[in-house]
Amino acid sequence: MSNLKSMASIAKERLKRGIYTNAEKIKAKNAMNVNSYFIKNLSALKKMNCQAEFKTISDEFEPEFVSKVYKILECGYDVYNPIGRLVDTKVYNTLNDIEKQSYILTLADKYNKIKNMYNFELSKIS
Repeated sequence: MSNLKSMASIAKERLKRGIYTNAEKIKAKNAMNVNSYFIKNLSALKKMNCQAEFKTISDEFEPEFVSKVYKILECGYDVYNPIGRLVDTKVYNTLNDIEKQSYILTLADKYNKIKNMYNFELSKIS
């Protein structure tokens, strides 16, 4: 405990006399800047009042969508952009960036599920 007291007294003397190295001065200044940045942003967040608007993207298999996927799977050549062919541009253009990502991921998930069903049905026939 005496070691802690001696370290505290040395630090106190250093504060009283203002004896710092350049590194200590820069570190103290940076800490002050970071603290003031968070305090300013915290007060701005408290003042902020906003509303969120969400668009729901259906997770159901529409018959039109299923037929598009079947056409892609039944064509005689490899399709390198099946998700791009399934995108509804009217819907896609109305979405913000996060909604666009969710839309594409939902399409990819639907495509994979329908593709797995198609392959399963094809294996039952063969």
